[in-house]
Amino acid sequence: MHIPVIFEDTNIVVLNKPSGIVMHPFDNSTEETLVDFLMKNYPNMFDIENQIILQDCRTINLGGIVHKLDRETSGVIVVAKNKEIFNELRKQFINHSIEKTYLAVLGGIVKENNFVIDAPLGRNKKDYKQQVNPTNPRGELRSAVTGVEVIKRKENITIVKLNPKTGRTHQLRAHMTYIMHPIVGDIVYGSKIQSERIMLHALNLKFKIGDKDFEFEVEAPDDFLD
Repeated sequence: MHIPVIFEDTNIVVLNKPSGIVMHPFDNSTEETLVDFLMKNYPNMFDIENQIILQDCRTINLGGIVHKLDRETSGVIVVAKNKEIFNELRKQFINHSIEKTYLAVLGGIVKENNFVIDAPLGRNKKDYKQQVNPTNPRGELRSAVTGVEVIKRKENITIVKLNPKTGRTHQLRAHMTYIMHPIVGDIVYGSKIQSERIMLHALNLKFKIGDKDFEFEVEAPDDFLD
């Protein structure tokens, strides 16, 4: 497994995650994951207790992982090397003070140049997908806000930058479906355009450690640009 390291110091490692790599083991899975890469190259970060329990009853320690990208989403991700920085970064993700920018290719022509989607998300009791205002939801809906900026329109697609102000699971995928412009290749969320991957890329990440500002940006890979 090759995952490019774009920055590293005593507190963090910043990676450019390729599309196709899953963050951690999931139910009954045996494939290699980002956790395996980190355990091999940064074993000390697994002194951090950050455990999840899978449905197959396995307990997995995620170590310094403070946020996640979907399997098919490529791009920048930060991982903490010690407990102090882990807690500091996790707090920023929880209170939404970290700035994230994604690049996405949407199906159809988006007419507005700049707008904000403010639409709460939840799941139906019989469906795992996130939806805006689902019928018969499981529990309370969670607020979700996404900024959208059109970069380019071409034929039957629109290239956009997405700025999630909140960090809900599948927020961008659900919000794009809500505005009837699903992300290209995202068949689960309604895309009618075939693609080898879901066309979503984590472009830029901004955060603080102490009083120091950090910003990292990775260009979209060739398969995305093509």
